[in-house]
Amino acid sequence: MGTDLPSVPVEIADALPRLRIDGLGRGDDLTRNQPAKHLIDRRRTYFRQHSGAVLRGRLRGRPDEQLRAMRHRITGARATARELWALVAQRPTWRVLQSVQSDGGALELDQLVIGPGGVFVIHSVFRPTHPVTADAAWNEARRTQEILVRATRVPITVQPVIVFVRTAQPQVEGSSDGVEVLTTGELVPWLKRRRTVLTERELEVVYLAARDRQTWAG
Repeated sequence: MGTDLPSVPVEIADALPRLRIDGLGRGDDLTRNQPAKHLIDRRRTYFRQHSGAVLRGRLRGRPDEQLRAMRHRITGARATARELWALVAQRPTWRVLQSVQSDGGALELDQLVIGPGGVFVIHSVFRPTHPVTADAAWNEARRTQEILVRATRVPITVQPVIVFVRTAQPQVEGSSDGVEVLTTGELVPWLKRRRTVLTERELEVVYLAARDRQTWAG
């Protein structure tokens, strides 16, 4: 930014006093999240609750289908995370938050991407064995937009993106209006092509709110 403009923190403090600009505690800073944390936690809980049945199934050659589906989701989220790390390394103005959850788990995002080209929620699909619809990704984006607009007063539009991992021909059943459907190899080039819609200040305000766990409470 030019020297004639106030710093980003001053702008945020003046306009958005509810945002915490003095640093976040270790437990509240979502930049510390690892890829697929919410999915790993869910898988661990499921195994703990059904360990007997899962182990018996393994002995009989019948793997638990829910556990397998969770493992696929984790693999997909991690693969997408690697692509997004490459984007951040090439263009540091882009920011990525992993495994964003609202209290109670009503909202769970594999990744939230914030950059000059806008705000995007990423939903990863690994080698699907069942039909994939756009409903979940669309609902995630709508709810994310409501939360971030309320927290920042920045009039953003959140774009849902479904990323297919190790799938040559991604396909979504039913309507996919407003939802971008890509493979992992297409994701970063597509993001780089987005035209600039956020100023530096807007980007920093949205990112500051998004990385704060309290933004997602309630």
